[in-house]
This record gives sequence, C-alpha cells and structure tokens, in this order.
Amino acid sequence: MNRKEAEALKVFREELDMGKGNIFHLRYGPLDLYIEKKINELSVRWMTSNDWMDSSFHYQFPFTGVYPETLLKEKRFAYKGDNPKLMVLPCLGEKPFVARPDNTFMILPGEQAKIYLSTPVSVRLIDMNGDRVIDEIPVIHRTQTWFGDSPTYGQLCFFTNIKAALNEENLPFRPHRAMTHVVVENKSQKPIPIERLKIPVNYLRLYQDNRGLFVTSSLYVKCDVKGKVKDVKIIPPENEHGELYTILEPREVMNRLLFQTVTELMR
Repeated sequence: MNRKEAEALKVFREELDMGKGNIFHLRYGPLDLYIEKKINELSVRWMTSNDWMDSSFHYQFPFTGVYPETLLKEKRFAYKGDNPKLMVLPCLGEKPFVARPDNTFMILPGEQAKIYLSTPVSVRLIDMNGDRVIDEIPVIHRTQTWFGDSPTYGQLCFFTNIKAALNEENLPFRPHRAMTHVVVENKSQKPIPIERLKIPVNYLRLYQDNRGLFVTSSLYVKCDVKGKVKDVKIIPPENEHGELYTILEPREVMNRLLFQTVTELMR
C-alpha cells in the first residue's frame, strides 16, 4: 500500500456484524488477524512476521480463503451473545516508544526543529454491545528498551525501528504506523543533540486525516536557557489535509510536571 491507497484504511470505522459472517480476516502490515464467532465464544487468532517494513493491507468479511491451522497464537473469549457486533480499531501503544533519527542532528541555540516520526499501532477489538475492550494485539513484535539517565532513573519503553526525519516526505509510509509531529524549541546557550526521541504515545490522541493516514497529537517541547524542559504541550496536529477524524482518546492524562530535563525526552 502507498500513500495514495491509504483511504482504504477507513474500514476501521465500520462495525462488524459477526452474525452475518463467521470469520473476519485482516492483513495489516506484519499482522495476520482472524476473528471467528463460534458457539458461545469468540476465537481470536493471529501471527506476525518479522518484516517490520511490510506495508500490506487487505481484509475480507466474511472470510472465504484457506484458514491456516499452524503458526497462530490464539485467545478464546466466552461469549453468550448470538449476534456480537464488533469494532476493530488501531490504537496507540500503552508505553512510550523510542525512535532514532536517520543521523544525529543538532538543534542550534535560538532555533527550533519540526521532527516527523511514526510509531507502530496495536489493533483493539471492541464489543459494541457492551462497550468494552475485548483485547489488544500489537501489529509487530515489540522489543523493550530502557530510556533514562541511569539504570535506576528512567522508564522502560518500546523501541521502534523506523527513523525520524525533518521532512514528512522522507519518512517511509507504513499503514500500520501513526505519524507524530514533534516541535523542539531550543532557548538554551548550547546546541541540543538529537540521537533518540521518547514519544509518550500513551498521552496522545489518535486521529485519521482525509487521506486515510493515522496521525497523533503533536508534541511541542520548549527548552529554557539552562537546557531544562520549560514546557511540554500536547496539541492537535496541523490540519493540512482537511478534517481530522478522532479514532481514540488518550490512554492517560499527562502530568504537566512529568518532564523536568531534556534528557527525559531526548538523548
């Protein structure tokens, strides 16, 4: 899938009536997902490839293909309803992601930079009858990394392979990833090197623009003359491509005193 074909991703706004189809199949990047309605249960099976650059996207409901019986993980959910109505939605991670720019770059004193990056989503299965989350399945296999000034001061985060860019066109498009804009303003007397960025996706809202692309709230980071983080604001993304459709609200509300130094967000 390329950027021009991304409007097909609007399927995530549709409700699935499992009474009219027994199996829903979704291929979403590296993820193969199968949801099957059985007597008194829902079976959720999936597998993920190691190809994190995979840009596949297609779905079928009801599924009529060959159902794989091996290499699948499975969860079974007791379900008394005969006609469950489900929503399958992308959602942001439950922990921050750490991303790397293509190369280390410097934000000079008195300058600001707008950084484009993306993080992999998960797929959330929602029971519309009871308005409850049944499960969340990551699109890729996620690895964890420590982000902090010392082994005892910091945070356990997810790591993302894709690299940040200073131009949106230089950021590879992946339908299973959500784009975030990070604006960093340097008011200090020294350049700020950017080698790694921590993106607190658990505090961000998820949108979809008119192109079908998923984008998150933007981060605005202002550093004072001593290099400390003076202000971190979460703001809506720039509305460059028409109306933004809200997919999901943030998981958590960010404490304004959460970030005290530059190294808590950038290293």
